[in-house]
Amino acid sequence: MSSRLADPGLLLVSALLCGLASLGCASTQTGATAEDLARARGQSAQGATTFTNECARCHGQRGEGLAAPAVLGPGALPEYPRNNVTAGDPTAYDPQLIQIQAQTRPAGAPSRDPFRNALDLYNYTSKHMPKERAAELKDADYWAVVSYLLAAQGVSLPPRGIGPAEAASIPIPKR
Repeated sequence: MSSRLADPGLLLVSALLCGLASLGCASTQTGATAEDLARARGQSAQGATTFTNECARCHGQRGEGLAAPAVLGPGALPEYPRNNVTAGDPTAYDPQLIQIQAQTRPAGAPSRDPFRNALDLYNYTSKHMPKERAAELKDADYWAVVSYLLAAQGVSLPPRGIGPAEAASIPIPKR
């Protein structure tokens, strides 16, 4: 048994496999960081609660995308809708590819209006999310979630969060 542990070839193979595994894990991290989530909770506690209760089951606790697209972290909330892709797909976050896909989408294919500002995000989420319960949430819940999402993306929110008066002037950050 000790001769197998001392085998330099086996040690080299083990080291290579461990190194490759760690490289793969580092490059597939998606969603918000712990710091992003803490900042967002601090700026929109109601949004954090509503996101956890209504959104996380499909979008993930970090917004990384599970059964639905990523909504937090790099490449989340793209201006143009993505085709159905998984969170680990490297093409999911290419803004030029997303725009080309949106412009070449066949007539009648599912789509959405571009996300350019907080009002666009509110209009979409308040009409379509969560799919089975969209009509049950209140406007204040949707504004809180929009505030939470954008705070996690690094947007500095107005003291009372985002609402209808200023939403059109708050752009979606490109990360």
